[in-house]
Amino acid sequence: MEADFDTWMLVFLRVGAFLLVLPFFSMNEMPVLLRVSLAALISLLLTPVVAPHPLGQLDYAATLGLMMQEVGIGLLLGFLSRLIFFAAELAGSIIAFEMGLNLASVFDPMTQQASPIAGTLLMYLSMLVMLSLNLHDWMLLGFARTYDLLPIGGGHFNRQLLAEVVPQTSRVFMTALQISTPVIAASFVITMIFAVLSRAVPQMNVFTEMYGFKIVGSLVVLGFSLQLAAQYVAQFFNALPEDLLVVAKMIGGG
Repeated sequence: MEADFDTWMLVFLRVGAFLLVLPFFSMNEMPVLLRVSLAALISLLLTPVVAPHPLGQLDYAATLGLMMQEVGIGLLLGFLSRLIFFAAELAGSIIAFEMGLNLASVFDPMTQQASPIAGTLLMYLSMLVMLSLNLHDWMLLGFARTYDLLPIGGGHFNRQLLAEVVPQTSRVFMTALQISTPVIAASFVITMIFAVLSRAVPQMNVFTEMYGFKIVGSLVVLGFSLQLAAQYVAQFFNALPEDLLVVAKMIGGG
């Protein structure tokens, strides 16, 4: 019985750290009791399939080190799961800059700071895609399978892990660019049109007239490209379980 409680506590540390990083569970609007209860419930469901790891034979320093290791693994896996939300926020910043609305920001309850309107829109779009397509189930399933490749106490941080995580972060910029490309193209076309008009009609105040058309045109293109953005988000989430397993294998020394 004591070994089961020790195993549950170690699983709870990894699960709790994993959920702590995810945007939906890290919002201040979500009660702390609900977060802890959800992490405890998931840990209770995972404990029977995890190899027992009693703490009675370890001293205080080894127990503390093991607990910190499990928290670090959970934070790393949660960081990888949150990359798509970083990509959505970055894409929103690029879109807001192209539209000339980068100074117009709203308070984002997920990040607890002011962010561009387009970034907040894409952030919530990513969350809706995750929940509506049940991609969060696959994400949690991938997390649960990490215990097969990375059991409790089997973590070993090495250079191979760094070589695997860095390319994962580079996907943030690629995905953000893919999401914002339609708006960038529309903004470029509008700018080129008004550049030609400035030559044909020198009396026209190009800078004053252009921004209105750029905002309206970019909003229209953004509205039509939201479905494309949702597809990129879904592709990122579909690859996420495999990415978690690869990183878990790297940490496990595989």
